[in-house]
Amino acid sequence: MTSTPRTQHIDPTLVQQAMALIEAAQRIALIAHEGPDGDCLGSVLGLAHMLGQVGKTCVPACADAAPRVFSFLPGVELLQQTLGDEHFDLVIALDAGELTRFGQLYQQHREFLTSVAILNIDHHISSRGCGRVNIIDPTAAATAELLVLLQQQAGLPLHQDAALCLLTGLVTDTLSFQFTNTTARTMEAAAVLLRAGAVPEKIAKPIYRTHPLVRMRFQAEVINTAQTDCDGRLIWSYATAETLAKAGATAEMDDNFSGILRDVEGVQIAVFFKNYGESAITDLSMRCAAPYNAAEICMRLGGGGHARAAGASIHKPLAEAMPMVVAELKQVIKGE
Repeated sequence: MTSTPRTQHIDPTLVQQAMALIEAAQRIALIAHEGPDGDCLGSVLGLAHMLGQVGKTCVPACADAAPRVFSFLPGVELLQQTLGDEHFDLVIALDAGELTRFGQLYQQHREFLTSVAILNIDHHISSRGCGRVNIIDPTAAATAELLVLLQQQAGLPLHQDAALCLLTGLVTDTLSFQFTNTTARTMEAAAVLLRAGAVPEKIAKPIYRTHPLVRMRFQAEVINTAQTDCDGRLIWSYATAETLAKAGATAEMDDNFSGILRDVEGVQIAVFFKNYGESAITDLSMRCAAPYNAAEICMRLGGGGHARAAGASIHKPLAEAMPMVVAELKQVIKGE
């Protein structure tokens, strides 16, 4: 793709405004949301590589360390868990549209983040925008897709390391282009990245084909405790610190467990609940098939996301949160 199709680009005015912020800044913090996934990490690192090529000093940051599965990403070792002395001219907030989604990074630097210029780039349908300039497009399969469009329209450099990071965002948020969020534009963006030198196998092997045995045992424990209702259309399961200890696993190994439950035949709504500590907060991830909308359901629970995949944090212990959410989902299915 040598140019972005006119009907499928970012609003040129937004690109101009975004680049004005970038060009005026020298030291830039790029922040990823808490509980980082492949899209937010790939987007933060990919954009850092691109902006570094035009002379910007970029500091990638996330409240949580990158999961081990993403250790292949070029530059991941530079990811910080703090903004340090806060000496930044610009913050680019990626893959989330609310500052609270950046977790402890926001809590530790709240005053700074509410006063500094922010460029916000995201693709979640629930995003409200937290920046002076907001590029939010829910039709994009991943934030990385929007960064490819930005690169194409603004003429930013794109070398192999940046391309691999951005392709990781596309691959993980589409499950290797299997999800319904994959569009022609998504594939065109992927083609740009392949031409820049990104190699899909470098992503697929560590993420999808090579897993520690303890992760497989962890997955087996979650599947063994799964329950169904509504004639198999609803499925849910959970994990606790006890589950981790039994499998010998770590918390970061639970990625895509709701997707695994969703793959059970006949399932239309799948939910994975987790609480690994003493906290009275239960996190959930949800996957839905049409006609159900995971984002709408999770927004009612205080979360958000995409139509097919979303999540939320509920301020209740697992023993209270799980039956409450399951009861609501039963009503959603029965009331269709």
